[in-house]
Amino acid sequence: METLKRWLPALSAMCFLGLGPGLVGIYGFFVDPLSREFGVGAAVINIGPVAILLVPSLISPFIGRLTDRVPIRRLILVGVSVAMGALLAISQAPSLTLAMLGFLVFAAGMAGYGPVVVNSLMVKLYLGREARALALAAIGISLAGVVLPPTVGVLLAHFDWRAALAMLAVGVFVLLWLVALTGIPAGIAGVSGVAVAPPPPEAAGLRRAPAFWLIGFAMALGLNAIVVLSVCYPLHFAVRGFSVAEAGWFIALSGVTGLCGKLLLAGFGDALRPHAKWLAAACLCGQLAGLALLLNGQTYIEVVLAMGVMGFSSGAFLPMHPYLNSRYFDAAVIGRVTGAQMPLFLPFGIIGAPLAGFVYDRNGHHDVTLMALMLVLALAALLLVCLPRAAAARD
Repeated sequence: METLKRWLPALSAMCFLGLGPGLVGIYGFFVDPLSREFGVGAAVINIGPVAILLVPSLISPFIGRLTDRVPIRRLILVGVSVAMGALLAISQAPSLTLAMLGFLVFAAGMAGYGPVVVNSLMVKLYLGREARALALAAIGISLAGVVLPPTVGVLLAHFDWRAALAMLAVGVFVLLWLVALTGIPAGIAGVSGVAVAPPPPEAAGLRRAPAFWLIGFAMALGLNAIVVLSVCYPLHFAVRGFSVAEAGWFIALSGVTGLCGKLLLAGFGDALRPHAKWLAAACLCGQLAGLALLLNGQTYIEVVLAMGVMGFSSGAFLPMHPYLNSRYFDAAVIGRVTGAQMPLFLPFGIIGAPLAGFVYDRNGHHDVTLMALMLVLALAALLLVCLPRAAAARD
């Protein structure tokens, strides 16, 4: 019972990441219904994921400072309410313009219970056990990858996209409020009864550290590549002759293997702290290999193998942003470090998904996009290899 109580915040964080960033994985299922209803191409609809990256990236420096100063549970409750209220409004939007405005509000709300907030809480609560806590929290994204695609596929098979989205918004709202009230400490910065310590001297010179830029750019490339892929999967599988239901199960398989990757990180990540940069680079190389398999996969067996490799590597990579930051920066400033790096996600985040949609509209397939993402992942791995050794005090 004591162990469960100790790790309850991490298990709660699992829900927030699964039903926050994890929702991005189902966006592709709404591309075709929205395109048909509003009479636009996939490139226009694919602007939606840009908001998920653009809005949090712009407000994350502010959000990151809040996580170091105010009760994190309060941030989470406000974020959940805004995000799910926006999704409910989108389900009733009479025009694409209003739907897009609603999506901007959804993205802003999701930042309130997204990775900057949740991962900062994990680093603050579990000093010395960051890898396990961050991996457990990130497992939520894998579980969402297993549960949400088939669920959304069933909903869209029985209801129109508006009813499916409305039911999803209400269900997530109720669940996350219950989780926040029962599993997240009510104190300042997520530590009950403990005030936030003044930031250490290194806080003033964060942007002068090479690690700040190398980690920021590498994570921007690697994580944005995962977002672009999540949008491309349904259409890619459709072009290869698979049904929507089969696409959902392929993505669910990726979620299962992603869960395995996170569990492996939870078990061995803390022991590999001195080699964190090599661990992160290896995850990127695994994704690159999975993409190469997916690009050439035609049969069920080939696609299953590709999605298994991709899922495992992506799953282990997702917690790497806060994990690497915890290796190079003090826990007292982890929120502002992660938040300050988020604007680096903007360039690729803005052009990635719409450009993928443009390429699909022009060529009728995503093969060129997959090849471009392979180059992006290779560059991200190279940046991580260039990281200096972390301070001995944090080994």
